[in-house]
Amino acid sequence: MVLRAGAGDAEREHVRLYGLHVASELPLHQDRPADPAEPVDVTVLWGEGAGDASEPTGARVLLDYADGDRAFYTFYELENGGYLLRFHRTCDVRVSADLATVHVHLRDGADPGVAAILVTGAVLSFQLYLRGVAVLHGSAVDVGGRAVAFVGASGMGKSTMATLLCAAGGSVITDDVLRVDLDGVPSVRLGASELRLRKGADELVGRFEGQDPAVRVSADERQVLRLGAGADDALPLAAIVVPWPDREHTELDVERIEPTVAVFALITYARLLGWRDKAVVDRHFAQVAQIARSVPVFRARVPWGPPFAPDLAERLLAEIDVRA
Repeated sequence: MVLRAGAGDAEREHVRLYGLHVASELPLHQDRPADPAEPVDVTVLWGEGAGDASEPTGARVLLDYADGDRAFYTFYELENGGYLLRFHRTCDVRVSADLATVHVHLRDGADPGVAAILVTGAVLSFQLYLRGVAVLHGSAVDVGGRAVAFVGASGMGKSTMATLLCAAGGSVITDDVLRVDLDGVPSVRLGASELRLRKGADELVGRFEGQDPAVRVSADERQVLRLGAGADDALPLAAIVVPWPDREHTELDVERIEPTVAVFALITYARLLGWRDKAVVDRHFAQVAQIARSVPVFRARVPWGPPFAPDLAERLLAEIDVRA
């Protein structure tokens, strides 16, 4: 269930994601209700269509990411103190200097559903970075009151592995964006309640017989599982697994990575790539080093499907010594 404000509040959805109370005009499709009467951290609003795509005058580039000749996004700190998050084929996102207000400006012909995906992913990740919070590119599952996280680049199987653990009795904590709180024992915060599966992994939907999960196709053509909000918030982080899909082998191979090596393994999988801001880069490195010292990190070569072995989740939990 998502709580909504009254008509005078433009029917905004109120959800709690990554420890932030978000009020959004965009449908975010999350089972993380927040009380509209409580203070809001981030308000997300539709703006007018994106206009001039030239580089803003006097702006400072905070991060810039491209793959070869294909530019994905460029984020600017503006001369007036606000921020411009430019997703080159989809939208411009204007963020106020105090991070409290976000306006989404669609480009002509862009799918509004893709903009909503960017808000729950990259835009809120940007918020976390600037608020000084540790964030990784990962998904996590509640296994017996402890969090097991999967961290890696896009396409490495994070959501698939989380789905396997949920099918074996776990509850989804977050998908794609992993906030880790580092005051005391590292703990993870509730985030996206949907699991977005790539082609092939969608055969796992059949493993939820009797649970009747909501299934839809997202704007970026992923099969999306909505499994509900059964996980608890701020669970201790028991283990991090970096999955390596392998279609050539039939055996699961798991090894623990020493902390000094784990730092560099995890730093590779930042949720936002291409940071140029030294303060953010230095803080993120220190946070990842603290995580690697405190939490066991494993590399798992996973026999990849479809089909996936029926006991794959149980075998993985046994290898990393985390059992429900």
